[in-house]
Amino acid sequence: MRNRLEFAINVLQFKKSIMIYNPMIKNISTCLTLIILVLVSASSANATSKPDLNYYFGTQAPFDDTLTFDPDVPTPESVLGYQVGEWHVRPEQIAEYMYALAASSKRVWVEEIGRSWEQRPLLLVSFSSKGNIAKLPAIQQQQVNIKQRSKQAPAVVWMGYSVHGNEASGSNAAVLLAYYLAAAQGQQVQQFLDDTVVLLDPMINPDGLARFASWVNSRKSAQLISDSNDIEHNEVWPQGRTNHYWFDLNRDWLLAQHPESRARLEQFHQWKPLVLTDFHEMGTNSSYFFQPGVPSRQNPITPQKNFDLTAKIAEYHGKALDTIGSSYYSKEGFDDFYYGKGSTYPDVNGSIGILFEQASARGHAQDSVNGVLTFPFAVRNQLTASFSTLKAVHEQKAALQAYQKEFYSSAEELADDHKIKAYVYDAAGDKTKLREFNKLLAQHKIEFHALARDLNVDGKQFKKSNAYIVPTQQPQFRLIRSFFETQTSFKDNTFYDVSSWTLALSFNLNFSGLDSGDFSSRMLGKPGDQEKQQPVFVLDEKTIALTIDWHDFNAATLTTRLMKAGVRLKVATKSSRMKTLSGEQTIAPGSVILPLGIQDIAREELAYLIGDSNKDLSVAVQQITSGLATQGIDLGSPSIKSLIQPKPLLVIGSGVSSYDAGEVWHLLDQRLEIPLVKITQSQLSSIPLHDYTHIILVNGRYGFSDKTNQKIEDWIDQGGQLVVNRTAGRWLAKQSWSPIEKVDDEEIITSDMSYAERDDYLSEKVIGGAIFNTRVDVTHPLGFGLTDENLPVFRRGTDVYRSKQNPFSTISRYTDSPLISGYASKENQEKIAGTPAIVAVRKGRGGVIYYANNMNFRAFWWGTSKLFSNSLYFPYAYYSSYK
Repeated sequence: MRNRLEFAINVLQFKKSIMIYNPMIKNISTCLTLIILVLVSASSANATSKPDLNYYFGTQAPFDDTLTFDPDVPTPESVLGYQVGEWHVRPEQIAEYMYALAASSKRVWVEEIGRSWEQRPLLLVSFSSKGNIAKLPAIQQQQVNIKQRSKQAPAVVWMGYSVHGNEASGSNAAVLLAYYLAAAQGQQVQQFLDDTVVLLDPMINPDGLARFASWVNSRKSAQLISDSNDIEHNEVWPQGRTNHYWFDLNRDWLLAQHPESRARLEQFHQWKPLVLTDFHEMGTNSSYFFQPGVPSRQNPITPQKNFDLTAKIAEYHGKALDTIGSSYYSKEGFDDFYYGKGSTYPDVNGSIGILFEQASARGHAQDSVNGVLTFPFAVRNQLTASFSTLKAVHEQKAALQAYQKEFYSSAEELADDHKIKAYVYDAAGDKTKLREFNKLLAQHKIEFHALARDLNVDGKQFKKSNAYIVPTQQPQFRLIRSFFETQTSFKDNTFYDVSSWTLALSFNLNFSGLDSGDFSSRMLGKPGDQEKQQPVFVLDEKTIALTIDWHDFNAATLTTRLMKAGVRLKVATKSSRMKTLSGEQTIAPGSVILPLGIQDIAREELAYLIGDSNKDLSVAVQQITSGLATQGIDLGSPSIKSLIQPKPLLVIGSGVSSYDAGEVWHLLDQRLEIPLVKITQSQLSSIPLHDYTHIILVNGRYGFSDKTNQKIEDWIDQGGQLVVNRTAGRWLAKQSWSPIEKVDDEEIITSDMSYAERDDYLSEKVIGGAIFNTRVDVTHPLGFGLTDENLPVFRRGTDVYRSKQNPFSTISRYTDSPLISGYASKENQEKIAGTPAIVAVRKGRGGVIYYANNMNFRAFWWGTSKLFSNSLYFPYAYYSSYK
């Protein structure tokens, strides 16, 4: 550091001397000055000495040149016990500090908007002038009514930090920004607060942030270790990026499957901010990124004006970062295509979403190609970009307000010109799936109605008793398109995330678009969900058995609850018609049968148990009055198989995708209510397996020893069920007893290509996330609960397998023209067409089930999760032998 400063002084003295004799050299000398300032700034930024408030605020980023603070407002250091940047702040410390600010400053209002899975508070902290804070509810009401909103209404900006818990510079910068907004004094900052409401979301993912802060703080040395090999910089699996269930919350804005996202969405739509920021980190050797991002990879539904305003705001970021000598880029690497991210969801809701990415120290200091990258330096960059955002919103308020108003007024005009006037849908008898889809529409403020009359369209029948309709003529027209439309042609074939997410397909809904010839406003029934409450269950004295309709997703949950209580259950593998209290009813394959005569539980107690277990599930339960079928199998038929309570193991840890593992954990824990034991690959080698019914291997790399491979095979022969998906199939295909074998594809490049063609060439080889069509054997127990053999699946990756010679082992195949929505090259489409999607065989007393796809992707693929759950309940209900 000293040598660099001496060098800078010498150059400045040289510059001064040559300017005396040669005025023409002024431009060169100016460049030298800038280079020196950058050099000095970089060296001081990465210094390992204790940072102070002047380091963070003395950068010309705040509003007033003279920086003074209200002495009655506590500094971060006075509450935390250390200066921001010395240690990684923990979620409970952030909460404590926000409440301390609210107690000492009338510019601050703290609201707990929800709780994370681990019951940490989710805070939304409002900053504005004393007068605005006093009338915050009235300002909020103004924001929602965009058409009537006055131009004099305060601008609202949402500042969100560290959705990925191990990208912690954001949340630490949020603490400093909070202090500044609560305590800074000056004419400009006061004017800003008079004109603006800042909504601070200081820790989007508190559970992940807690894991990461604990890791790096507990491994910090007094002498900072910047060597990237040090344990401080190398978190263990699953790391702190994700939430409690190992989900990436920055993909959940649209999907809203987690409490963190649902709480945030509710507030977002109550406030309708003009701008929403999303602060992240990236690789240590990077610099700093802010949007607009790659121009060719923007979502075409987003208006061009959104990109123009984002580019205008980018000028503020560039100027601010230039001032402190930080390098950056803005038009490469990242895009705004998938609407489920924090920086893109606002774009389809009339706001400007902006992504920021800071090179990560992943600890307190780490070596990089740019020198030692310190945590305080990363925090300062995030704080600087925060200030530049606030300045941009303040100065561009009129343009941002005009854009938001135009966004919603133009939506109805676009809907007028659009071919589709409404979407009608049902869930083929699955009330749970239908209810969850309707909840998602309501969460996103999309208007929907019960269907007022029966309808036939595109060869599909929709009954008014169980169908709904979404008119497109409404403010959320653009978002509705994202829910229902498909797309297979793109301007740019490179995607930062998935290329399709059509929610109507992920829920496996029966749906159709209605054009002006099909649609009439008379089709719109009562608004909102119209599900009727299930009547209180009363067990009739004539009843000899109960049947649970497996078409309903919650039937699996009810089955779990009853088995936990010791109820003996069976499954019908063939269809029949039986006498019930409601007359003759068809008992479909997959229906769960509860014979009353074989239970150890008293009849009265059983009646109470069923009613109580089903109270919040609302699954249809029929009461059978005779075991003699009027058609098909009788109640005592050998085709009615006993169910075994699942006791599964999930292999996790190094080499295993934490995302895929977390999705299985979430499904079993939250939806199916099945206790799930999670073990590592090394544990699998050492523990006895006889107590477990299933071993689940999700996407990952598996390298078991020969001894462990033999142990797994013996366990299967003794009755265990091995469930394998995606790339875990590579390990399975190598086993001599495997029902699948991997198809190896050899590529021969016959012509040279320019280096500029590299990205396009590589994108052709990747399936980053698209929707494919499969055909399922709905007569097979693994297909129970489906009414249509066509099933959309989420496809990622290009691995292809074939089933070994067994005509009954392939339960599902890709269709001959499989791509429904998203991007996949023609070569990959042809490669996948007709190949197995689900393979299942019995082996000994057990079995092996392979899923080519992630059936539980991001928890919103309700349609395919159904088939995954079938592997837990019905693995013993089928035969695969054909000899």
